[in-house]
Amino acid sequence: MGPEEWRRRVHRAQRGRREQQRELGVVPDDEIHPTDYVPRILPAGDWAVLERGLAQRMLAINEWLRRLEAGKDEVVPQEVIESSTLFDASIPTRFGDVPNRQMGFDIVTVERSGRPGEWEYLVIEDNAKMPVGIEPMNILRAGTPDVLSESYEALRVRPLDGLMERLGEVVRSASPKPDPTLAILSTGPHDQYYLDHKIFASELGAILAERHEVELDRDGRLVHRKSGQRIDVIYERIEDGRIYDDIKGLIESQASGLIDAVFAPNLGVADDKGVYPFIPEMIRTYLGEEPVLDNVETYSLAVQDDRRYVMDHFDELVVKSRSGWGGKGVLIAPEETREDVEEFRKQVEDNPVEYVAQETIDFSTHVLCETDEANDSFVLRDAHADYRIHALAPDAQTIEVIPGAMTRVAAPGSKLVNISSGGKMKDTWVLRGT
Repeated sequence: MGPEEWRRRVHRAQRGRREQQRELGVVPDDEIHPTDYVPRILPAGDWAVLERGLAQRMLAINEWLRRLEAGKDEVVPQEVIESSTLFDASIPTRFGDVPNRQMGFDIVTVERSGRPGEWEYLVIEDNAKMPVGIEPMNILRAGTPDVLSESYEALRVRPLDGLMERLGEVVRSASPKPDPTLAILSTGPHDQYYLDHKIFASELGAILAERHEVELDRDGRLVHRKSGQRIDVIYERIEDGRIYDDIKGLIESQASGLIDAVFAPNLGVADDKGVYPFIPEMIRTYLGEEPVLDNVETYSLAVQDDRRYVMDHFDELVVKSRSGWGGKGVLIAPEETREDVEEFRKQVEDNPVEYVAQETIDFSTHVLCETDEANDSFVLRDAHADYRIHALAPDAQTIEVIPGAMTRVAAPGSKLVNISSGGKMKDTWVLRGT
């Protein structure tokens, strides 16, 4: 395939995405998530390791959350929980039998120390609070095989057929009712993920509602004002604040079982980067197993020795706010100017327990493909990339790791892969075994 044919196929895929947005009434409809159409390939053997390791990790996190709710946590130090901005001990907590039904895991590939040419997968973050990625995976898979149809057929890629239907089944399983009413709660059209919200509501047969469009009735049940329907399960996609802050009594209704929430109040504590270092010990303690996937070495500034090391080596490390998300509150010190590093250092000094730090790692890259129309040629660039892999928990004993990923690729020269930081997304093809 030459550059001209590549451009034609890419433009066709992008046109299809814009048409979908128009049909859903998303404005402006000409803006789509930045995408590269060369997929990342995951061999079947590598996928088997990732699938086993992420299922193990999610089982352990859910068991820890159950014990945290019961006041029986013996793994994470109390000072980490007490200092977490994502856990409010003053409100009632009800996680239920399956605390977390959907998680996104950020994975990088690194060369094994002392073993050139051998690679291993590391978990760099666990995303429990409204993880983004399932709908982009679905969108990417709808377009990339069309751009590279010959390769898709030849490589025996595992399909993502029925992904959204399965997500809907898992989300609805949060309710004991046989056919519960589901609502996707959003901040509205200005939200950067509003397209996801619209597609979720459309494909999951759910109500799409903004915060002012729902209220509690006299029985303490959540009601959609326009339709008058009682809502059984809420799938909260709120970026600023919480729906629970806006509707008085909703926390109590959720705690008493009048409404079920996929992302329950206080569930975000599993997102806390201060909790992340203790997940390997959760696996050992609650599952009696050694972790299949390792963490990146992480320092907690809530620990005095770690804090001293971090402040002495500040300009060599990646420093993260424990409650940050979407690339916010992250400093990759070696990539920043001295002025930016010093400004961030002052923020950390003002509230050190809110931060963790990690050693910088040289994780793997993937190609970005563009074309030069003037010279009728391809322009290929190398850029750092990670995987956002999702797992679903339909019940307390079962974890289903979705056989694909949203690969996130940083802008060339950066290691910050978030789209909000100038990165792109691409499809990930998991190959079938022999």
